Amino acid sequence: MKRFFVLLTLIIALSNSTLIAQQTYEWKYYGLEVTVPNDFKVVKNTNEEFEMKGQGMGMYMFIFEGDITAEDMDEAVAEAALGMDMQEVDAAHVIQGDGLDGFYVEGFKDGVRVMLAGMIDPKSQTNFMMLITFYDEDEVAESDAIDIINSVTSTK
Repeated sequence: MKRFFVLLTLIIALSNSTLIAQQTYEWKYYGLEVTVPNDFKVVKNTNEEFEMKGQGMGMYMFIFEGDITAEDMDEAVAEAALGMDMQEVDAAHVIQGDGLDGFYVEGFKDGVRVMLAGMIDPKSQTNFMMLITFYDEDEVAESDAIDIINSVTSTK
């Protein structure tokens, strides 16, 4: 019986570690790293766009030009959300990332949940937006999306 519980504990520990396994990718042109779940694969990595897809989720980053400060980023994210006709957009949340300043909002677009983040790298003055899509009521995807947003760091 004791052996059974040890085996069961080991199986649970291994299955949980594979569920939360992550990998880090770099948008090389801008020196930005992002940590995503293991099932994500790079679709595009150019000097203009960085796109990844995972099971039931997508992540897209793009540079936007403009002289904007970190304090104005919440307004820029809200304007971008309205510009892409997102529905049920909530108030901007501060990004808890390491070294980057920004905000994100949550909403819906064409029946899909969307998190839209705007960030600035104060060291390089690089402004970029990140768009994460996933199915509504997927609590794991929602948690993963917040983790992805907060994982972005600058390597410069």
